[in-house]
Amino acid sequence: MSTIQEVAKRAGVSAGTVSRYLNGHQLKASNRIRVEAAIKELGYRSNYLARSLRSKQSMSIGLLINNMLNHFAVSVVAQVEREMELNDYNIILSGFREDREVFVRKLENLIDRRVDGLILFEAIEDDRARRLLEQSGIPTLSISNPLPYSCVDNMLAANRASCREVTRRMIEAGHERIGILAASQDEYVSRERLAGVLEAFDEAGLPRKNAVVRIGGYERECGYRDMMVLVNEDGMDCVFVLNYGRSQGAQQALNELGLRIGEDISFACYDYLDTKTYFHPSITTVCPPSIEIGSRAAREILSMIEEGRLGSGKTTYTDEDIAWLPSIIGLKGC
Repeated sequence: MSTIQEVAKRAGVSAGTVSRYLNGHQLKASNRIRVEAAIKELGYRSNYLARSLRSKQSMSIGLLINNMLNHFAVSVVAQVEREMELNDYNIILSGFREDREVFVRKLENLIDRRVDGLILFEAIEDDRARRLLEQSGIPTLSISNPLPYSCVDNMLAANRASCREVTRRMIEAGHERIGILAASQDEYVSRERLAGVLEAFDEAGLPRKNAVVRIGGYERECGYRDMMVLVNEDGMDCVFVLNYGRSQGAQQALNELGLRIGEDISFACYDYLDTKTYFHPSITTVCPPSIEIGSRAAREILSMIEEGRLGSGKTTYTDEDIAWLPSIIGLKGC
C-alpha cells in the first residue's frame, strides 16, 4: 500500500501539501490536479480519501497513552487538555498498557476517527504502526519515548543530561562510589537516566563499576528493599534514585535505619510531585517538566495542524528542573 510520501514524490509536491489536500484544504489548481492524479495512479486509500473530501476537521486530538497511573503522564495529559480546551479542541484519550497489539489497534481506531492530530505517550515501535502513521497524513508527536519515523516528531525530557549533572555534583563532593537505584532497562527513559550517570563517571575518569547499580521494579517496596541492600551490604554513603516510586521506598528504608539525609548520607532522587519542600532537610530532586512538555506538545500539534505540516523526524528536548538542596554532602560534611 502506498504512503503519503510516495504520493507526494509522484506528484512533485511536499508531503504537507498532500496532507492539506486530504484534510480538505484548498490548493493551487496545478497542485490539486497533480495530487489527485498521483493518488489515482498509486491507489492511495481511495476510501479514506473519499471520506476526507466529504468531511471537515474533527476539532479533536487523539492522545494514546501507555500508563494512565504514571504521575508524569497524567500531568502532561492534564496540561495538553487545558491547552486544547483553550483552542476549542477535544481530546480522545485511550490507553494501551504496554500491549503491542492494543497499541496498534487503538492507533488505527484513532486514525479512522479522523482526528486532526495525534500525540503518543511512551509509544511502542512497530512496523504496522509506522505504516499507519505514514499513510494517515495526520500530524503526530511522540512524547517520552522517541519513534524513529520520518513522519513523527519527538518531544523528550533531558533525562540523560540531568542524571549526568547530579552524578557529577556527587563526584565533585568527593564520592567516588555511588549507589544507583534504577528501573528496568527495557524502557527508553530508564536507559537514558542510567546512561547519564555512567557518562559522569567516564568524564571524571572513574571506572563504571564504581556506580553500584541496583535495577528493579518501580514499586515503593522494590526501592525499600534495594536501598537496604545498598546500605547494609554495599556500604553506600551516597545514593541517587532514578525513579519516583523507588525513591519513596528508599527514603522509608533510610528512616528506619536512622540515617539522616544530608548528614549521614548523601541522597538525590526523581520527584514527579515536586514534594522537595515537604521534607527536612530538603532533598535534592530532579523534576521532569510535565507542565512545560504538555504545553509545548499541545502548541506544536496545533501549529502542525494549522500549517498542514507533518512530522519530519526531529527531536526536541526540554530541560528538567533540578532543585539543588542540602542533601548532597562532601565526605567531610562540607
